[in-house]
Amino acid sequence: MLWKNRDTSDAKHNEVAVIEGGKLKAVAVVNAGERKTVWMGVNEAGFCIENSVSKDLAVKGGASGPGNGTIMRMALQTCESVEDFQKLLEKTNQSGRSTVANYGVIDAKGGAGLFETGPKTFKFFDANDPKVAPNGYIVRSNFSTTGQKLGANPKPDQLTGIYSGDRFLCACRTMESCRSDELISLQEVVRNCARDMSDDKGTPYPGSVNGVAGSLPEIISTKNTISRTTTVSAAVFHGVKPGEDPKLTTMWAMLGDPKFSIAVPNFPIGSVADDLSDEKGGEIGEIAISLRDWNMTSDKESIFSAAMPGIWQDLWPVEDLLMERTLAEKERWASKGVTLKEMKNLQEKAAEAAMRAMEKELIDAKEAALALPTPAAPQF
Repeated sequence: MLWKNRDTSDAKHNEVAVIEGGKLKAVAVVNAGERKTVWMGVNEAGFCIENSVSKDLAVKGGASGPGNGTIMRMALQTCESVEDFQKLLEKTNQSGRSTVANYGVIDAKGGAGLFETGPKTFKFFDANDPKVAPNGYIVRSNFSTTGQKLGANPKPDQLTGIYSGDRFLCACRTMESCRSDELISLQEVVRNCARDMSDDKGTPYPGSVNGVAGSLPEIISTKNTISRTTTVSAAVFHGVKPGEDPKLTTMWAMLGDPKFSIAVPNFPIGSVADDLSDEKGGEIGEIAISLRDWNMTSDKESIFSAAMPGIWQDLWPVEDLLMERTLAEKERWASKGVTLKEMKNLQEKAAEAAMRAMEKELIDAKEAALALPTPAAPQF
């Protein structure tokens, strides 16, 4: 599996799009209406990629060449494996890149790892190496261990003063809390990791998905949470076992702030459901943006929590059902085979079910707002 929460300070609207023009079919999360850069995606060979910006990999004087999103589009169009992506980086080491990124990658052959990548250099961290990933996973936020001259698994006291070090530690704790019998499930990563809301010490707020039972605070600051007000999309890539059809690799896309959205399955088969794709933003994501905006404080750094338990109570059972049905179908297809028509039908039906739930939530939110008492008239 590979997981990414995409944060940006710009008010970007996202969609899921087919990426054309390469030797491999691919689908990716992109800025709405744009195709020259991608921000996370999967191709028909089962190769998946995402990134996090790591400015400590920059070089003096700047750099030219393809940037973070362009390299990922190139990778999806040409790479079938982690090894292929390393060859792409070796090639562009010579020509140069304007990249400052940690690239997470997995493939259909069991390859998985992370590349800390500057304009002319990179360092690979192999998730299959127990020295690099003793618990079976690698975590990065917006810093690199290369740029900070740290080991593969920095300790808390080494991260003081490093930007996003707190979120790195929070993500590590979240992953550990999800481990059960040495395994971390797809459902846990989608629900517990992408939607994490923890305080500045990394402790999940009571009443949140990872927190103890209780009531949420009236206002939750998202400055240090993993799911923030600046989170515009998220994705969890669920790979295949070696020998299985790589087209069964699934990108579970959450458009908009994942706290207010539903994860929808996408296969790399050259098509995307209408509810996820629009040049102004996928409709499911646009509803999630509205729900977030209606519950966001005026400084846009915190969330009013009153409506959130009700939203989760409505949306998450739908998501649970989509995951249950999709995983069951993938297991059947892996053993008996599948047609592209069947895969397209599943992802379209899943998107339709998610859209119905999101539309209902939008209507409920509007009705709740209309039911509020009318403010008193101003006194003069």
